[in-house]
Amino acid sequence: MSCSLCRLPFTPCATATDPHPPPEGTLTAKQYMYFVWAIGIGTLVPGSLTKFEYRGRNMFGNTFMIVPLVLTLQWEAEGGTLLMLHTACCTILRHIFDATDDTKETLVKLSQIEEVLGRPQDGDTAGRINEVNYESVGKDKVDLRQFWIPGHRLRRNRFDWPKFMASGLKWTLNRPDTFPKFHSAVTLERFAALGPWPANGSTQDIITKQPIDILHVLLPYLSNDSFVFLLSTCRLLRHHALTTFQPHARQRVLALGWAVPLDAEHAAAAEAQEQSGSNAPRMAHPIDSPVDGDWLLYLSHVHRTQSMRARRWVWALAKEVRRAYDARLPESQFADSVGADGQPQKSTARLVLERKMDQMYAAHLLFTGKVPKEDVNKMLALAFPSAPRRG
Repeated sequence: MSCSLCRLPFTPCATATDPHPPPEGTLTAKQYMYFVWAIGIGTLVPGSLTKFEYRGRNMFGNTFMIVPLVLTLQWEAEGGTLLMLHTACCTILRHIFDATDDTKETLVKLSQIEEVLGRPQDGDTAGRINEVNYESVGKDKVDLRQFWIPGHRLRRNRFDWPKFMASGLKWTLNRPDTFPKFHSAVTLERFAALGPWPANGSTQDIITKQPIDILHVLLPYLSNDSFVFLLSTCRLLRHHALTTFQPHARQRVLALGWAVPLDAEHAAAAEAQEQSGSNAPRMAHPIDSPVDGDWLLYLSHVHRTQSMRARRWVWALAKEVRRAYDARLPESQFADSVGADGQPQKSTARLVLERKMDQMYAAHLLFTGKVPKEDVNKMLALAFPSAPRRG
């Protein structure tokens, strides 16, 4: 069973039937638990955007406390699989599709991915989204096809963990939502390592003799590598890099897109910190983090850590899904038309999907515990007309 974005497997939960976990020692305990959980998307998933755990034997399931309901879904069947994603993969895909809030419109947007591109494939390529060029995107161009051993029948594919672990691709197993610590100010140790500020007239090269305003104009034209290399060439520029030019480093970090946590990831980190009572590492934020913080150090770290390498890869995959979707949408039955008044007009298929989301959205709110107690029965009646009522 694979994530339809990164194509890495899910790991079976503790109560799984016939689990077939990875060989002992392959994953850390935290990695294993991360790969247990999935977010299901689409009209075939009750709630349309619902969290599940992998329960083995081609099954995903969950038990919801607010609703007297146990869900168990079959992942692969004739004609395709469900669209299941690892939790961080789902967060990134939602961002790329501008579907980050918790509204019915978001459920429509996300469900339309499968409607436009079709169900993920079954058989030997089970879980793969149609028309997505997984192996050609990003800097690393990861190809996981060689590790999926065909089962020659539905629900029989398996992942070759030993071969994968020997391949040099272990870095893809790092959680793509683990960020470097952000320092709100440059530490004294960083300044001390540079030594004293160079005396006036101690530099003679053409760059450092220029007015500082000239350097402010020059720096935005450099690539990230050239930016870092230039500011490392002498002590004067290294001092400016830690002070004057920190806003330039900040602009470069934010321009990457993938390098800072998304709003949902900030919220999840704050919730985890509140539940644990611990002080979580500071995370970079495009608004809340100070402009003169140590963005240069952060820019360096996001290009060095394995988690950020994995995130950059998953981000590129999500953008590739969006590319495939945008290319197919105009030819699909979900494409808007132009009305007599010259305004965009929703297609019949889109309107049908929106009506279907009325019931799906009610279920989604129930599953996520966002329905007041006094409204539970009303939402149950809308989401599950035949479900038992709470007393």
